[in-house]
Amino acid sequence: MSDMPVVRREPLKFNPLEDAVMEDIPPTIWDGPHVGKRLSEAMRTLRMLPMQAVAGYGGSWPAYSYEFEDLLAQQEQGELEKTQRMQNRTRIMPSYSDVTRMEAAIVWPARYLNGARHLMRAVNAVAMAHSLERDAGWVAVKRGGYADTWRANHDRGCDVIAAGLRAEMVPVF
Repeated sequence: MSDMPVVRREPLKFNPLEDAVMEDIPPTIWDGPHVGKRLSEAMRTLRMLPMQAVAGYGGSWPAYSYEFEDLLAQQEQGELEKTQRMQNRTRIMPSYSDVTRMEAAIVWPARYLNGARHLMRAVNAVAMAHSLERDAGWVAVKRGGYADTWRANHDRGCDVIAAGLRAEMVPVF
């Protein structure tokens, strides 16, 4: 088996009136930045999944039951809109394809960076930060060290993962 990467032969077809965002078109082969993007998307999808509560705790009932007089008092104090926003909050569920991609990507750090724990920690921490729309500076504040070191280890780890994905000929998504 040669080390030749799998390359897309057909041209990209893009219609700005019909197609979604062009920035989400994957590269022809796995590279570090694209691996980092897919890992942060996986972390974001993982956070969106509903978590099971412990049996006997939690439920579908609202936190408080308000009487009409309570609502009038809240309206007088200007708290009614806040209460209604809390009661009408909905949780957006990830799609089937999002969960499928998350399941594929979430194991990459453990699979390809098993011998380099510091790279594994950096890839996971910075991917989590990116999923929260934060950067490596946030990781440095939370975990200590320098943002440049976290970012460099994240980038190096994503490059190692990309090389492993290319070696196993994993299709780019």
